[in-house]
Formats: sequence, structure tokens, C-alpha cells
Amino acid sequence: MWIWLGVILILLLVFIAFVIILVSLIKFHLVVRKVNENETVQLEVTALYGLVRLRYLIPYIVFKNMKDGIQVEQQRSNNLVKDQSASSGQDINKDKVRYWADQFYDMLRATRGLQKWMTSTLKHISFQRLDWSTNVALSDAAHTATLSGALWGLKTTLIGWLSCYIRLSRRPRVFVVPVFGKPPLFVTEFECNGEIRCGRALYAGFVLIVRVLKVKGGLKKWISITAQGQKNGSSRS
Repeated sequence: MWIWLGVILILLLVFIAFVIILVSLIKFHLVVRKVNENETVQLEVTALYGLVRLRYLIPYIVFKNMKDGIQVEQQRSNNLVKDQSASSGQDINKDKVRYWADQFYDMLRATRGLQKWMTSTLKHISFQRLDWSTNVALSDAAHTATLSGALWGLKTTLIGWLSCYIRLSRRPRVFVVPVFGKPPLFVTEFECNGEIRCGRALYAGFVLIVRVLKVKGGLKKWISITAQGQKNGSSRS
């Protein structure tokens, strides 16, 4: 009898732990800054009540030329393995962009309703904060005012399009500040906080696998694309 009580107690504890994991939140914090020619991109992801932390940083982006495109320096770190971090750099040019586009279309063909799955998953991501501020200055005051108006139109259009796919818990804060009587200046900062339930993320992953399996050769194609991406990443590092 005591053995059965012990088994039941263990199963109950496992069930409670499973439920706690499912209702936990996966949170992310994205910051994109550009000050004239200097750019910084930082992404932090936390899960399981802060027990898992991932950090991705692009400290600088350098435009080389029209042929070679831009050079991006990347740094990745996590708290899963002590003192584990990785740094790598890569050149992004038109050939690289074309390659990524081909890979995306391959995934579309290898998955039944991938776009529908992406739209449905994004609907379950909640944004608690979305701020986007820009300070701009040109040598001519009239040109500064014109550029400010164009940026306002671009920002409102992008935010409106984005709100069709994600849930905004708070009204986005968008600013465009024209700076007159100053040297040419362009400073912009985009910051957002979002979250999704771990259970919803696991469900989305399960649905994605099912959609891949419904396409003949879909799983093989996904494995090939993933292996190719890991190979490219290891070769760069």
C-alpha cells in the first residue's frame, strides 16, 4: 500500500510540475538602436520563471560596399552551461539574402499551411511594450520637416500592419522629433517586451511538426535546411 501511495505521490508531483511549466511564460526583450552610423541590436529571452536565459547581441553593423554588403558581428550567450558563449561574424550581401529567400520558399513548400501557422502563432504573442522614437535633423529645416512627416507615415503604417498579427496589451508609443538648427542627425530606438505561454509555444511546435509530416518529403527537407544552417553557423564561428 505504501508503495502505491509513493507512486501516486510521484505522479502527482510530476503532473503539478508539468502544469507549472505549461502555464509559465516565455518572455523576450528586443532593443534596436541606431545613432548615425552606429547600430546595436540586443535580444534577451527568459523562460521557466527565469531559470533559462538566452542573450543575443549584435554590437555593430558595418556597411562595406555594394558588392560585399554589410558585415554583422554577433554574440550569443546563455545560462544553461556555465561560461558558455559564442561570437561570430558574417557578411550579408545580395547572394546571402537570395539564399535565405530560397530557404524560406523551400520551407513553405515543405509545410502545409506554414503562413497560416505563423499567423495563428503570432496571435498568441502578447506585447506589453512597444516604443519607437526617432530624432532626425538635416542641414535644411524644410527638408527636416518633410523627412519627419515621411517617417511618421512610415511608422504608423508599420505599426498598423503589425497590430493585425500580434496582440498589443498597451498602446504603442511612437515619436518622431525633428531637430532644427543642428548638424545632420539620425537617432532611432525601437524597444519591445513580449511574452507567450510555454504551453502555447509547445502546442505550436507540435502543430508545425504535424503540418510538416503531411507533406511528402517535408520532414527530410526541414532536416536538410536545419543541417545546412548549422553547418553555415559552425563554419562562421
